[in-house]
Amino acid sequence: MELEKIFRSYDVRGNYPQEIDENVAYLFGKAFGTLYPDKKIVVGWDARLSSPSLKDNLVKGLVESGIEVTDIGMVPTPVIYFACYKLGYEMGIMVTGSHLTKEFNGFKVCNFKGIPIGYETGLNKIKETIKKGKFSEGKGKLNKRDIKKEYINFIKSFGSNFNETKVVVDATNGSAGKIYSQALKEKGAEVIELYCEPNGNFPNHIPDPMNKEFIVDLKKEVKEKGADLGFGFDSDGDRLNIVDGKGNLINTNHIFSLLIEDKLKNEKGKVIHDVLCSKLVDDVTKENGGTPIIWKVGHTYIANKCLEERAVIAGEVSGHYFFKETSYADDVLIACMRILSIMKEEGKNLSELTSKYPKYYSYSDRVYIKEEEKFKFIESLKKKFEEKSYDLITLDGVRVNFNNGWALFRPSNTEAKISIGAESSEKEEFEKIKDLVDEVIKEIPK
Repeated sequence: MELEKIFRSYDVRGNYPQEIDENVAYLFGKAFGTLYPDKKIVVGWDARLSSPSLKDNLVKGLVESGIEVTDIGMVPTPVIYFACYKLGYEMGIMVTGSHLTKEFNGFKVCNFKGIPIGYETGLNKIKETIKKGKFSEGKGKLNKRDIKKEYINFIKSFGSNFNETKVVVDATNGSAGKIYSQALKEKGAEVIELYCEPNGNFPNHIPDPMNKEFIVDLKKEVKEKGADLGFGFDSDGDRLNIVDGKGNLINTNHIFSLLIEDKLKNEKGKVIHDVLCSKLVDDVTKENGGTPIIWKVGHTYIANKCLEERAVIAGEVSGHYFFKETSYADDVLIACMRILSIMKEEGKNLSELTSKYPKYYSYSDRVYIKEEEKFKFIESLKKKFEEKSYDLITLDGVRVNFNNGWALFRPSNTEAKISIGAESSEKEEFEKIKDLVDEVIKEIPK
């Protein structure tokens, strides 16, 4: 077992069955039960072919360590969070490979508030317990419960009536399609389901809505069916990308800005965003009486920062959105409900609502690098920039600040990649920033 490789900053994940298999799942359950005795645990899983057997062995380990487990079936990850912050379960485990391809799987863990548990807040202890091999023994209990209806009823409270609204839902054959579609239908929307049948082979496209291959079919379906919007979800339903009625992909910074305006109309407060978000997010937050706070990339970091700062809303450029009403657990279906409600309230389509935002010159990419090289590369880059006396932010990776723009380089915590972002409000400065980015890309060990 290569535990060092599969225990990441946000979750546990690896290639199945080479890195994560049924034995790892069983030991994870045993270690979890040893560390968190007497807790009522809720477990769910996504549509991946390996998820049912991994879930069964995870549950076996939990029960043998004396834990009471409730299996809520195949669900999107936000439903696990909901079970904890709303229904009283004390901890949750989701078996999922998130937005990665079908060869991967893993575990996401949360506490009683639905706040994700990361490496620094508990996953490290689980890893060490597995290494020691000393586990609690007991006679636990397995329950089964379907909470989909309860989740849908809760989420519906965040939206108005969507009669005469047509939306396309592309769920990439993951676990979210049927549940999210049903919620939208019950609010009156006409829903066109695209790849909403669970299929762990993900036969139609990559299960990540941020990927260009994903969006092609969604754009086409929206235009052909004359829909008002297209929603694209990843395989476990916690990432969102949106296509407008013209088939244009809407920048996630624009979506987040609309959600910020909507929230700050009724409640002023702090807004958390990751280091990759546009300056637009800061500007919109300040213009609407809020206080922006920049933080590390990753749902685990963002959710915990929200709790610390008592924020009113948070978001990531990768399409995760966090709400005070969910105890800061992220939930993209709430984001969908609010965007549709804003359109109804304003009497405008999404392209009209976002056209008011200033245009920034921007660039983003994720460049492959050897897994063992990515953190070392960023450290060397940081030293190089320091020697050149650049204005730096090193909260998460290394961000170089310019007069009217920035460039960011950070190691991905989920893949063997370097995440890169760049932005400027001026074309000439953006071209200079892009030259710097191109130079760095050439230096990345392939």
